[in-house]
Amino acid sequence: MIRPVPSVSSIRAGHLDLPAADLLAWAGLAVVNAGFIAARPLPGAGLRVRALTHLFDAGQLLFLGLVAAGTAVLWTRFAPRRVPAVAALSLLALVLAFLFLSSDLENFALRIAGRERADALRIPALFALAQVVPLAHLVGRRMARPRLRGLAVALALTAALVNPLILPVDYPGLHALVSWSAATLAAAALVGLRVPFRLRAAPRRVLLAVLALLAVATVGIEPINAVRVELTRLDSAILAAHVPPWRAPVDDSQYRHIPIAPELAPWFASRADEPEVAASEPPLLPPDAIVLFFTLDSMRAEVLQNPRNRALLPTLHRWRDAGFYVPRAISPSTVTRFTLASLFTGVEVPQLHWARDSATQGSLVKEDRPRVADLLTARGVTTVHVISQFELVNHVNKIGRGFSEEIEVPLQPGDRLAYAPAVMDAILVRLRQHRDGPLFLFSHFMDAHHPFDSGERRGHAYERHVSELANIDRELARLDAWLTEAGLWPRTLVIVSADHGQAFGQHGVKHHGGPPYEEQCRVPLVVVGPAVPARTSPCDLPLLDLSPTLLDLFGVAAPGPFIGRSLVPALRGEPPLCGRPVLSTTWDVFALLLPEGLKIIDNRRKRTLEVYDLQADPRETQNLCDGDPAGCDQRIGLLRRYLELHGAIAAPR
Repeated sequence: MIRPVPSVSSIRAGHLDLPAADLLAWAGLAVVNAGFIAARPLPGAGLRVRALTHLFDAGQLLFLGLVAAGTAVLWTRFAPRRVPAVAALSLLALVLAFLFLSSDLENFALRIAGRERADALRIPALFALAQVVPLAHLVGRRMARPRLRGLAVALALTAALVNPLILPVDYPGLHALVSWSAATLAAAALVGLRVPFRLRAAPRRVLLAVLALLAVATVGIEPINAVRVELTRLDSAILAAHVPPWRAPVDDSQYRHIPIAPELAPWFASRADEPEVAASEPPLLPPDAIVLFFTLDSMRAEVLQNPRNRALLPTLHRWRDAGFYVPRAISPSTVTRFTLASLFTGVEVPQLHWARDSATQGSLVKEDRPRVADLLTARGVTTVHVISQFELVNHVNKIGRGFSEEIEVPLQPGDRLAYAPAVMDAILVRLRQHRDGPLFLFSHFMDAHHPFDSGERRGHAYERHVSELANIDRELARLDAWLTEAGLWPRTLVIVSADHGQAFGQHGVKHHGGPPYEEQCRVPLVVVGPAVPARTSPCDLPLLDLSPTLLDLFGVAAPGPFIGRSLVPALRGEPPLCGRPVLSTTWDVFALLLPEGLKIIDNRRKRTLEVYDLQADPRETQNLCDGDPAGCDQRIGLLRRYLELHGAIAAPR
């Protein structure tokens, strides 16, 4: 039989009542978070930033504790006796789940069930997850006894410690749910605990007034940008994504007065009405050219710059040394479907008309712009897409629309995707079938995607990741040998790059798809073939240059709105076009890289601003916004002018 929760009046002096237990439980979460904050390296953050980060996080968690304690007091005094407390808690949890958890579950439901059945999955999931809080309350009540109370607190502590490790740097609603459940479990179990002393009424009121003042101040006052950046990187700082005025709409009008330097002005003008750009003369490749374009999932630029990887990736390094190599190309996004959509349409990710009516959520089914494959197919080029993942099938999201052939590589039993050997088998079968005429073949290799379990199973995540790239490298070596044996290399050009990079702990992240920091937005680019002399690009180049390049290689003019510029002149040996601002984005986070090495990041989801000098600070540890707010405002203005002048809107969430 469940014991009733003691009311304020029924607990003897020296024992915790429910309001006090609530406040103590949330204070415990603040202590756990303080440990996380103290353990995190904050390069460039002085004592002031560290102290304010601790202060704001602790104050906001105490605010939630005071809200919980006040609710308990009001319930005890005014609630109808016939209404169980757990029923009211269940209803409250359900309301808050719909307010703060819906957006977290929406993407998941769309991916798993598609648009037609997404609500059928999302709504039951919301109901189920909301019941975790009342369930934690019931379990805590059961364990509110001397021999079990410690176990309940240990379970709550474990949940609080694990919380930042669950879906890191994303899903704020789920992190809030875990924190609330942990606090609820601990509070319910601590009710009735004997304490060595109890404050008298006057000191207790003073202490509560001080705590309330701190709590209200940390919720109502917006912290400085440096503190916002640090709080929003801590998943268990659960109010950082929700409290006003942090989530206020961004007013772009205040930035329209920002001047644009003359050398940058051409790149800030809209290209919507520009005429098409004719193909280069003379052609780089013969009329029956074969162009093979491969993207390797999650291969960041550092992989081909690191000499320790040469033995593991001999084919990629040999091609790198023999062809045109861009050590640090800039990907348009840190999300696969966004990058590929941008490459095949030739424009920035936020310029595209994104729909939310497919299982992949980021869909181009309503985007009318021609794709690169559309234009090549219309000019008589055989276009082939060898597909390793269902999200890239044309009928799913229209990203790869226009290919004359789609070859879906079958999955092997027990595999979650098609791996490099099976993908290369399909590529070689199709190449053997090709005889005369031009051919463009694209394939995306998924092997090196998280969780890095298709190569070496031991070692650091980075080592396992590179071992998966080594699996792809062996298949590229097989292709290299076959092209030589078949005598096709003289008419062939191979392009190898990546959709995005990968973080291995940098900026507190161990995945991709997050803000476009260097480890996530920088990728290698290699173009190899007999027509291409060996050279390394003297500057970083946008990966979007591939869009007009693929057309130019087959003598097809590029549409005027294309953002990139053809690399064919550079492939011949001419200087590449340097000195351009380049955009990289994910969801509603935008980064603009300026030619002088400045990088501007505007995180509209979390309302944080960052500016880095990549020449002096390549690891992006010294946020220039912290010491120069006026200069930060000017640079953020450049980014927002760029987005405005290109007609950009926020990408889908």
